[in-house]
Amino acid sequence: MKLKLLFALIILYIIAGFGWWSYSLIQFSNNEYKLKIQLLETGKQTSELKIVDEARSFKFLSPLADSFKINGVFIQVDTNKLQNYVQKTFNNRYQLKFEKSNKYQRALLVINPATINQLNTELRMKERSFAIEAILLTLLIAIGIFGVYYSVTFVFDLNKQQNNFLLSVTHELKTPIAAIRLIGETIMMRSLPQEKQKELIGTILENSRRLQDMTENMLTAMQMESNRYNIRKEEIDLSGIVNEVMQNFALKNEISGKVETNISYFGDPVLLKMTLNNLVENAIKYSDNKPVELNLLRKNDTLIIEVKDQGIGIEKEYRKRIFRRFYRIQDEETRETKGSGLGLFIVKQAVEKHKGKIIISDNFPKGTVFTITFQALS
Repeated sequence: MKLKLLFALIILYIIAGFGWWSYSLIQFSNNEYKLKIQLLETGKQTSELKIVDEARSFKFLSPLADSFKINGVFIQVDTNKLQNYVQKTFNNRYQLKFEKSNKYQRALLVINPATINQLNTELRMKERSFAIEAILLTLLIAIGIFGVYYSVTFVFDLNKQQNNFLLSVTHELKTPIAAIRLIGETIMMRSLPQEKQKELIGTILENSRRLQDMTENMLTAMQMESNRYNIRKEEIDLSGIVNEVMQNFALKNEISGKVETNISYFGDPVLLKMTLNNLVENAIKYSDNKPVELNLLRKNDTLIIEVKDQGIGIEKEYRKRIFRRFYRIQDEETRETKGSGLGLFIVKQAVEKHKGKIIISDNFPKGTVFTITFQALS
């Protein structure tokens, strides 16, 4: 929260700074415009004096010359010659305006409206340019700040997820190791009936399987993250793999479903079995050991695998995030369910390596449905 507030204040400060900068530049342009108008007004009298001097040297005389009063002085000029002179000498900054009265004619030098229009156009272009520059710079800097904010928060989140992962894996490893050690010591120290020994040895094997699955998950996730996992595709009995997964979990939880027979697929059997194991194990874990449904169907050229649970469900805002490495919805300290945050990451990577798709939807009346689709063999 403090980090968000800090970045928000920085952005507001930058926006205010660029706003003030733009306002200052626009004011400078307005002052520059006013100064140019003042210079043109001031230059009129000098220009009129120059015209008087040229007229006294008879520069504008012709048979068509007439008498005019300019700047308080009467001169004899040909209006056409005088206009051409004004146009060439003053670069169209001024133009002559002639007025007649009962006593005499008067020539006035006025600022050319085209010059005023040009100055107005330049002013508007500068104002527009300053405003656009300020907006673009503000946007670019804001995007840069958001990029930095995203990177920083991403690093913080990743660090938190990795810490959660280490904490979770520590607990996950500690439990089976402690169980195996305790059972081993019990067998060594006591003389137990053969049936009891088999039961304890079965528990050791179960905990060993948990350790093996966790190790394989971590190793596979690391290889996939670094693109070093070599997928080994072959024609496999997908129906057989699904049935095997159902049998393995049947001892642990109630699991049912429809598995169509004789469905073959070209893929990595180890990776596909790991994918199904992770999905079913998650379904059992987050549904408080309620019944889970595993289906394998074929519709035209599409193979469909569904894992349905009756658990807590997954909100839509989390459905893309849960496939990230180490990501778990709750904080590790408050989470009751165990896990490393690697299972769904492996599932997503495995499905993509087989050119398939995985989607999450709501189960009814409650729970979640994971649906995987593959292109069937022709």
